[in-house]
Amino acid sequence: VELGLPPRFAGVTLLALGNGAADVSATMNAIASDPVEGYRMSLGALTGAAMFITTVVAGSVILANEGVVCRGALVRDVAALGVSVVVVALKLENGEVGPGTESLFISMYVLFVLIVLVADVYHRAVMLPRIRHETEMREHQRQLEAGRSANANAGDTMNGLSMSLDGRLAMRESVEMGRSTSEGLDGVGSGGRAGGGGIAADDRSHATAPPLGMVDTVDATGCSDDLVQNRALSAVLAALSNYNDDELDDEDFDVNDDSAIGRRRRRNQGWGIESSMESSREWDRPVVLHGADGILARHHHRHPQTDGAGENELGESPYRVMEDMDALDRMCVEDGSIGYPAYNWYGAWHDGKQELAAHFREYWRDIMDDEESGRVEKFLLVCEFPLTCARKLTVPIPCEGSYCRALVALSFALSPLWLGVYCLNNFDVNLWGWKMGALLSITCFVGLMIMRYAPGGDGTMLTVLAVPIALYGFVIAASWIDWIADKLVSLLEFLGIILRIPNYIMGLTVLAWGNSMADLSANVTMARKGLANMAITACFAGPVFNILIGLGAGFGVMRSVTGTEVNYVHLTPAITTGFVFCFINCGMLLVSGLAINKGVIASGYGYAALILYAAYIATSFLLQLLL
Repeated sequence: VELGLPPRFAGVTLLALGNGAADVSATMNAIASDPVEGYRMSLGALTGAAMFITTVVAGSVILANEGVVCRGALVRDVAALGVSVVVVALKLENGEVGPGTESLFISMYVLFVLIVLVADVYHRAVMLPRIRHETEMREHQRQLEAGRSANANAGDTMNGLSMSLDGRLAMRESVEMGRSTSEGLDGVGSGGRAGGGGIAADDRSHATAPPLGMVDTVDATGCSDDLVQNRALSAVLAALSNYNDDELDDEDFDVNDDSAIGRRRRRNQGWGIESSMESSREWDRPVVLHGADGILARHHHRHPQTDGAGENELGESPYRVMEDMDALDRMCVEDGSIGYPAYNWYGAWHDGKQELAAHFREYWRDIMDDEESGRVEKFLLVCEFPLTCARKLTVPIPCEGSYCRALVALSFALSPLWLGVYCLNNFDVNLWGWKMGALLSITCFVGLMIMRYAPGGDGTMLTVLAVPIALYGFVIAASWIDWIADKLVSLLEFLGIILRIPNYIMGLTVLAWGNSMADLSANVTMARKGLANMAITACFAGPVFNILIGLGAGFGVMRSVTGTEVNYVHLTPAITTGFVFCFINCGMLLVSGLAINKGVIASGYGYAALILYAAYIATSFLLQLLL
């Protein structure tokens, strides 16, 4: 959002990198730990996770939403996953992997990203103006129809008044008939002409109003004729950039459909009193998922509300002054920010202690007071609390929703300590000594500047400063993920040896389930909060990144470890089964959504997806026992 990237393009780049870092790290660590057999655990984990996400997670999303729309981005991502699975399976079936294989996998994902970027740019440059133009024309037409209806009602009223006037004049004519001669008759005639003139004028007023079909409208698609000359290309781009649920044709829905899809379709049709051209396009705005105000947050924290004196729930610091700040004091504060920096260094120390204490107290309350968590989950979270604190104290997060000035400053200052441990443990690179001293001096200086000049409370840090800090925090977080993935792979290999379970079976079950639990929770939560289309799309776009980038980088690690340009691989029946079932699932979903239900994936497909996953697991174990 801060960088101004198109939302779907950011989703297949930065968001995919963040969400898929665990899968890619596990793949690379499995291959690096055992170049001969480790790739089998990686392939098992990737195919197993792809099947779990595209069947169990996607099926749960479909059931939670009572069906989803099958158009645009979803069709594109499902087709991309199907093509990726076929290409990877055929390439690995040859038995040889080298630099060409790595380049092919990575190039395929780059091509996928470019397709998403082109569709996103086309969506904003062409589709949104076209939709906005259609919206304005429909609203204009509705207003014209309302005006004609009002004029017709006014005309009927005038007709009634005119007829009443004619009746009174006729009575007057009968009274004056005996006392008047031609003058009375002339008076009645003139009165009749007056009344007739009123009716004629009213008829003319209705006749001059153009009928509904004659309203001068502008062709809704004419605004894009100059931009897209090739109609075939325009149709393809329009299909790829169809991201929302309400771009539905009138003939595509049944007024008697009581499902969630049917109710939403009917709600999106028509222009009644509740229609709003601005609010009806909220689906194109970025959605905050994580953080204190994210839709995936279990508790939406109450933000401190400042009154006229500037006091909040943390207690007002006597060292914070909100006025008379010079340019130096405002150098880290975004324009319009509701937070202010400390007035002096002692004030920064005073505020920092309060902010850190409040942050960790609130996090502890989130664990202990969570009514949705059971006792076992709370016990595990308490056991994880020390490691969580270590991560928080070494990963700076200056993003809105997770922003805490004191924690950003402290984590930035202490981050080299974790880097020293990580590099020594994973790469045998010693950063301790004078190198660590130099790094700590730099990061501590930056941390002090953040604590002194960054905004406190719910303020917003200047974007040009927040983005580099966020990227640095992303690198630190990736090192944590890599370290945890390395320990997880080692633990699975140990359990596999003890229990005599092949490593690829451990990969397609335990490792795949562990890596996919977060997707299951997040996507189902999004579906229940009205973002089912986004959730189902993420179920298919994520595995594309994990398979192509994970294998491309993993085989690169294998080549560097073995020192040979070409390495030989062998697909086990269980791994081949994963590729086959993943392709079958993609085909079944497209046939169900496009051919059978005409643009909608019915809720019944959710049960079919769960059955398909059960068949996949049973087939994999059966082949392992028989072969």
